[in-house]
Amino acid sequence: MTTVMSKPLASEGLTLTKPKVKTFGRSIDGPCGRLTPTGAPASYCGVDNTIYWPVAGDDGSQAYTYARLGYLGNVAHEFGHHIQFTAGILYSYGERYYGTESKNARYLLSRRLELQAQCFEGVFLASIAKSINLSSQDRYELRLWHGVTGDEDPPGGRKPDHGTSAAQIRWLMRGLDSGDFGACNTWSASKALVT
Repeated sequence: MTTVMSKPLASEGLTLTKPKVKTFGRSIDGPCGRLTPTGAPASYCGVDNTIYWPVAGDDGSQAYTYARLGYLGNVAHEFGHHIQFTAGILYSYGERYYGTESKNARYLLSRRLELQAQCFEGVFLASIAKSINLSSQDRYELRLWHGVTGDEDPPGGRKPDHGTSAAQIRWLMRGLDSGDFGACNTWSASKALVT
């Protein structure tokens, strides 16, 4: 991913480094908090530039396992957060997040961050589309996968911090259809587009 994404980011004056990847089979305490094998399917921590990936076993309970490109898409999303770190977006997000008291305003900022990473996932998939033989079936499976990962979807009690399924699909396809990081500016998008 670093090799593929370095050239377009270099043209914008950004030097992309390779993030670390840490797998874990049981709960661990990392610099960004406690991680459990049954929690998020993967996460990125900007404190140590690491993608954390649980490997307790693939029981098929995560929706991304049903798409041919699910694993790749999942890690591409987390790599999208690494791009945000490289560009200073993650730092700016943190300043704004901790500078506001409103829970709703914090959720809105979180959705903007997550949906941008979703769009970056699409840009990455577009950039390797030929080499992975990306097909209309793959696009369909990606839509199905993200059709059940929104804030409104089961399990109940999700925080409204990643966006609805419709928003996730919208931003993923925006990146995939354009292949352009510039199309991923969730920060200036209307609130309705990042719900």
